[in-house]
Amino acid sequence: SSDLFGSSGLPSSGDFPLQRWQANVRPSGGRDSRQIMDEYSIKKRQEDKICSLALNSPGAQKIKAVNARRAELLKEQQELARGLRQKVGEDIAVQRGNVKAQQVAVAKSRQFGGVDYHHTKPPNEDSPGGIIPSLQNVLRLTDELETLQQEALQLEKTERLAQAKVDGAGVNTMSAWFDRYGEPKRQSAPVEKARSCIMKPRRVPFLGHSQALTLRKGHLIS
Repeated sequence: SSDLFGSSGLPSSGDFPLQRWQANVRPSGGRDSRQIMDEYSIKKRQEDKICSLALNSPGAQKIKAVNARRAELLKEQQELARGLRQKVGEDIAVQRGNVKAQQVAVAKSRQFGGVDYHHTKPPNEDSPGGIIPSLQNVLRLTDELETLQQEALQLEKTERLAQAKVDGAGVNTMSAWFDRYGEPKRQSAPVEKARSCIMKPRRVPFLGHSQALTLRKGHLIS
């Protein structure tokens, strides 16, 4: 532990890339935070015809699997980091006792007679489950996380290109648009003011109903 940790009792950045694995332990935000959706979000996306096109595509399934694996590794790395911190704290406490013992030995060395030196080996310095193996496991998970992150970015890029090709296919009629993306929730009806509606023919006195059709424009296009 004395080789890995300086006088302050904290790991030095020159001995191993501490910041490298600490960055992966932190909860990700922004772009990487869209890894796991709750049941409500999945339901709403399935109901939306446009969002559902890319929800269950092969590329989206691959991205979901990669992100699920990343979430598992982050949880595993977090547990390893907690255990590593506990082991470092135990070794620091022992090393502080060794420092005090050496200070007492230096003070007694100025007196006549021999000096008894006391040194307690830190418990996690060379043990099989100590600091070095735990640190190696954390760094191994970090490398795997970086690989999965690059894979996820590449899959997202491929999925965007595939989705752009699908969106680029021409839709020439409204019926074709509704077949692909679904009908809107607001239906054309006399009581629906947002959409246009063909009103019933007017009644002409003594002649029955008119053959003319009246289109009432909705608020969305008026």
